[in-house]
Amino acid sequence: MMVADVELIRGKLTELETYVRELENLQAYTLDELRTNLPRLWSVIHGLQLSIQILLDVGNHLLADLGVKARDYTEIIDKLGEMGVLPAEFAEEIRGMAGFRNVLVHGYASLDIARVHQTLHNNLNDFLKFAHHRASGSR
Repeated sequence: MMVADVELIRGKLTELETYVRELENLQAYTLDELRTNLPRLWSVIHGLQLSIQILLDVGNHLLADLGVKARDYTEIIDKLGEMGVLPAEFAEEIRGMAGFRNVLVHGYASLDIARVHQTLHNNLNDFLKFAHHRASGSR
């Protein structure tokens, strides 16, 4: 079994916190501004995508350290909860991030801008909770 690269994980979590702080600045955008201003929408989408990707990358790294392989992004989050790396209830709350990441990356034409706006305004704290759970080493 490999030993988790603590410095890599710490660096990724610091990066995640930076992205969340930047996304908090973008909360000033209204839903109409996101609908009518493509550069603003892209900045929010990209920030959310990067944040979710870091969460998944860190999660996958932690699972690999436990000798566990996940078949897809949703399973990364599910297994983090099953293995006690994250509290199971919290893992259940954030499991939708995996699918949302795929929509952000692949589904621009069908992207629900209202959902992007809602996520920006209501779910940034989930990233900070994830970082906190990892920093506190709950297992």
